[in-house]
Amino acid sequence: MKTLIDLREKKDSGMYEAVQNLYDEPLKIIRLGEQSITPCIGCWNCWLKTPGRCVMKDQMAELYTDYVSSDTVILIMDTAQGFINHQAKAFLDRTIPHYHPYIEIVNGECQHVARYKGYPDMVFYYDREGLSSGEEQVIEDYLYRTAYHFKSKAYRIVKARGFQLHQLESRKAKRQIVPFTSIEPGEKLVIYSGSPRRSGSNSALILGKVVEALGDRVEIRDLKEKGKWEEWAEDFKSDKNIMFFMPLYVHAMPSQVMEFIEKLQPSKGSISFFIQSGFPESSQSHYLEAYFEQLAFRLGRTYVGTAIKGGVEGFQMRPAKAQEKIIEPMVKTIADIVLEGKFNPTNISQLSMPIRFGKAMGILLKLLSKAGLINFFWNQQLKENNAYEKRFDAPYLSLTKDSQ
Repeated sequence: MKTLIDLREKKDSGMYEAVQNLYDEPLKIIRLGEQSITPCIGCWNCWLKTPGRCVMKDQMAELYTDYVSSDTVILIMDTAQGFINHQAKAFLDRTIPHYHPYIEIVNGECQHVARYKGYPDMVFYYDREGLSSGEEQVIEDYLYRTAYHFKSKAYRIVKARGFQLHQLESRKAKRQIVPFTSIEPGEKLVIYSGSPRRSGSNSALILGKVVEALGDRVEIRDLKEKGKWEEWAEDFKSDKNIMFFMPLYVHAMPSQVMEFIEKLQPSKGSISFFIQSGFPESSQSHYLEAYFEQLAFRLGRTYVGTAIKGGVEGFQMRPAKAQEKIIEPMVKTIADIVLEGKFNPTNISQLSMPIRFGKAMGILLKLLSKAGLINFFWNQQLKENNAYEKRFDAPYLSLTKDSQ
């Protein structure tokens, strides 16, 4: 089965026929553009309480079986601010139930273990209008990367004398093409916290320590306070120094952060970014870093740089001293901007280690995984939630596909 999922706000059913011409069997068409996709909040229930099943109740949840049962899924999406828009990002974020929390090492990087035997090819279409060549490459590279981790082949539909289908190939993120710059030290830094978790987020804990260290030299704005977005978007025009601090969700920002970014207008001042992720290696965040460079240019702001710290997820379960060891350099990195006016290159480099795992470390991690030590964290919580026996459930599996 081939499924076309239209994530665009505006109806354009005339395009369906053009896409249909690329395939020799009828497409099942699902329109999600007019439906609000509930954003992923990182609750982990689909991993730890109802394995494989999302707790959200919306049209997105209703199509999971169609997604898993298809051999091809065609995603038609809108762009905004030089990236896929928040609706498309929410869709990708919400596909996490199709994978286990368990980790395997592939080419020196962590990946989530597959929950199903196979996954559909992912075919992407987005309009190039209004995109710079750099932004277009960022989007294409990001979508390939997402499909790669989703264990799917990636294709893009391109308008060129009609519609053509191109298979995407592995390509490193085109990052660090914009040099880090500096600002006047001692000036106030406004930090937008992008964690969508309702309570107990790592971002909130880390930024709490930042406030302890810097006091009124920083102002934290929690993007969960959606009622303030219009006010903050207006403030953005005059705020001199801005930082976005967020967890990594499916290789980019959480969809809620993208939705706020869509409201921003070009203005003078500086902008910096801090990405913290669960996977230890910083390479997982390179595709988002590449976008942030383009975003700074689009917004007309001085790009101070992007800091990346991996291995943050689960650190709250560690002893207090171990937590402090992780948080301290992150606080110091933000303090460098406020007190020194720039990121310290040495600190940024140390913070981002490891970029990828070497062969020796990869072998060690595989041995630890076979011994059950890496997955102990997840299994312990599954048992606490009386969900351990259901950990390998594949609730959206089509019997038709499984029998093929």
